[in-house]
Amino acid sequence: MPDRSPQRLFRLHMLLALIVVAAGALVLYRAANPVSRLPPPDHNVQPEIVEPVIVKGRRLEHITLASTDFGEIGIFISLPDPLPAKRLPVVIVLGGLGTGETNVRTIENAGDNVIVGYDWPIPVHFPGGSEFIRQSPALYHQVLTIPEQVASAIGWIAAQPWADDRHISILGFSLGALAAPSVENVAEQDGHPIGWTILAYGGAPFGDLFAADPHIKPEWLRVAMGPVIDFLLRSVEPAANLPQLNSHFLVLEGRDDTLIPATARENLENEVPGSKDVVVFNGDHMGVGPDQTALLDQIIRVSRAWLIDNGAVNP
Repeated sequence: MPDRSPQRLFRLHMLLALIVVAAGALVLYRAANPVSRLPPPDHNVQPEIVEPVIVKGRRLEHITLASTDFGEIGIFISLPDPLPAKRLPVVIVLGGLGTGETNVRTIENAGDNVIVGYDWPIPVHFPGGSEFIRQSPALYHQVLTIPEQVASAIGWIAAQPWADDRHISILGFSLGALAAPSVENVAEQDGHPIGWTILAYGGAPFGDLFAADPHIKPEWLRVAMGPVIDFLLRSVEPAANLPQLNSHFLVLEGRDDTLIPATARENLENEVPGSKDVVVFNGDHMGVGPDQTALLDQIIRVSRAWLIDNGAVNP
């Protein structure tokens, strides 16, 4: 009698699913330049603004931009209160998974600048095993909408009376460092140049990061899915987008980063075009280990100083 144990059947189904997905991804990859497949942002988003809150001299607003193409785009904006009679530099913060408010509230003494956080459309905790496969189509769609969502938000922000569209920066931390290059590419193609970019604790390619992530179970699944993910996410891959960008770059790394392999960190840094500033911090990945708060404070301090020194923001 053949072995029809649930574990064996599950692995067989997984293998068949991987073959189908890989074949489809290969067709898409060969069909066109993957970067050119990114759709343009939505220029007709409809804002829904929640009553602002004034905290420590900052006006905090959560805004939902309704898009017919990319769903609801959530952003959290921190403005000086009262607003100065001049246009202000805009800083787009792409932090780890979660809400834009979580990322923006960690930035104190923001000065006469607009700080914008982004509500990620993907879940904080990825499912594992068969549930990951079941939810993969929805997750795939959510990931591919991120560049257009953020670029649509940048277009809306740039049109506001308080925004200086000649001074827009993108700060990508951890997951945000992986998304920032494709976001910037789409925004610049849409006529909104990004002058300054910080890539903190990122790496490339996606497949290597997925395969090395110890939080994704089981291990054989993430190893098998690595090459497939590289095909599927080619259009948003940092290495595919970075060569087309023209901003000033700061790259931040962790010397003992256990989430981003050394080769992936090196790959990302090598793809950053032109001259760039690189700072390597001691310790693990940001947000990991016993000295999380001290490391985050150091990262913010270095990032703020670099932005000020390079004329990206007001002191």
